[in-house]
Amino acid sequence: MPDSNRHQQQQQQQGQKVTLWGLFINLTIGIAKIIIGWTCGTKALLADGVHSLLDLISDFAVLLAFKFSFEPEDENHHYGHHKFTSLVQLFIGMLLIVFASGLVLSAFTDVNIQTDQQALGALPFIVALISLAVKEALFWWTRAVAKKQKSDLLMANAWHHRSDSVSSLAVAVTLLFIWLAGPDWLMLDDILTAVLASYLIFEAGKIVWKSCSDLMDTAPRQEIIDDLREHILTNDHAIAYHQFRVRKVGDFYDVDFHLQVTADLTIQQGHDVSGAVKQALLDAHPEVLNVFVHIEPATADHLVERGIHS
Repeated sequence: MPDSNRHQQQQQQQGQKVTLWGLFINLTIGIAKIIIGWTCGTKALLADGVHSLLDLISDFAVLLAFKFSFEPEDENHHYGHHKFTSLVQLFIGMLLIVFASGLVLSAFTDVNIQTDQQALGALPFIVALISLAVKEALFWWTRAVAKKQKSDLLMANAWHHRSDSVSSLAVAVTLLFIWLAGPDWLMLDDILTAVLASYLIFEAGKIVWKSCSDLMDTAPRQEIIDDLREHILTNDHAIAYHQFRVRKVGDFYDVDFHLQVTADLTIQQGHDVSGAVKQALLDAHPEVLNVFVHIEPATADHLVERGIHS
């Protein structure tokens, strides 16, 4: 199996695994927080439980992305379906902005989400604390897989897990101070919520910007381009190249360029050089999905005309 195909299969399997665990955790914790919040009369924990269940939308979206983005080319999608990943990233980013904006708004309104101090005790605080620990661990796990697989989609979902841990942190702090010191400490929840939610909006904005850039075929960072270029002129018959272009397709890259080869090569030999250069690039970079090479003769006039030097 080629390295690029193996990389895609590995990324799909690991991404689905961590997302399925996230879905299971969100469902379990969400139900637990709703039951305890309803039983103990704490609206803060109840609202946090609803948020955890809403995270299921993000998890399902990621699973759909892994299913459809790896579908092969068909009659209506000649370049495959990998950009579906960028669409899901955009969806998750917008979902994060909406939720975090709601948190900021709630921090500056007079709506009191917790009024019944008598019903509170250790149990709601412990549940919120467990939720915080589990969702923070899920964030770091998903983030680690995303960095290993270089997956912007998983990184976006990791930050969505972080939004839940931020929410649980605010709830835990609120419940603790109300339980120990009374409702006068509610303002700390507002301050903490506003600060952390603003940070989430900033991170979500980066996700939205990056997904839009990918959908617009914006070139990747210069260091990525330079790293890809290093493998082009490793063949003795590859003299120079120009019109080098890279675009993001989901979590992968498409590369195309014009390769100038020794002028006296036959068509077959030129084709072989092109194939060798392409394979060298694919072997060195499993995250590259396709390489398109246009062969040209490396004549002196042609090199001068193109402004290329060997």
